[in-house]
Amino acid sequence: MNRETWLLWLLADSQLPTGGFVASAGLEAAMQAGLVRESALDTDRDSFVEFIRRSTQNQVRFALPFCSQTYEQISEQVSGHLTHTMQDGGSARADNDDSAIEAILHRFAAIDDHHHAMVSSNSVAMRASVAQGGGLLSLFNRGYAQATFMADARGQLCVAVAKRLQRLSRLSKIRAHWPTVFGFVCVALGIGLEHAQQLYMFQFVRQIFSAAIRLNLVGPLRAQALECDMQQLVDTLLARYAHLRVAFETMDDMLGESAVYTEPILELFQGMHDRLYSRIFNS
Repeated sequence: MNRETWLLWLLADSQLPTGGFVASAGLEAAMQAGLVRESALDTDRDSFVEFIRRSTQNQVRFALPFCSQTYEQISEQVSGHLTHTMQDGGSARADNDDSAIEAILHRFAAIDDHHHAMVSSNSVAMRASVAQGGGLLSLFNRGYAQATFMADARGQLCVAVAKRLQRLSRLSKIRAHWPTVFGFVCVALGIGLEHAQQLYMFQFVRQIFSAAIRLNLVGPLRAQALECDMQQLVDTLLARYAHLRVAFETMDDMLGESAVYTEPILELFQGMHDRLYSRIFNS
């Protein structure tokens, strides 16, 4: 088993302490508003399955391009700096190179700020994204950064960036949203882009099913059966949209060929979460 496979299993763990268990992706509000019926009968599962399908498509069209863009931009910056350092015969202590760290943070901040501008109209989604991004960043700094394989020049550069990023996040100078932090962490751990995209979508779908079980919408056994059926949906969506990236003030952005919301109704329901009389999730 190679290291990437091992890390993918670690990141796919349902016990990953990033705070995802307190988010329902709008499912709780949709249930209370009647968009998703509470019946657990197999003959009445259409509303729940439709919610998953629409939410997953919305995620792959809006959030995944930010994750992919961050991955490519950070990977390019890290690889370019290390190549330049080796060609110049410089020190392998790349983590001490402040100019490289600042350049990477600048790239990250540009994408993260763009994501924040697009999600800021939905305070509930924005809060959940920042909380989960901060949780993953803290997990990386306090956990994965201590791994022995992170001791090389590439690993130390990424660790230095992550520490600076967390410091700026705590000072509210960078928000560190979930999609952008996820892309950065996958680069730092050496996970390939395709696997990173698959893992991102898997975690999103699993989050909805986890929330559905705790809301007593479905039982754990039926949830497993339905989650198996979602594999084809995720594969189809990735085949169509995995190539999309964030376009900054270009024609692609204006024509909807970049990061877009495809399900504004679901966004409205999620935004209602704070108005619920009783709730068990934060979002």
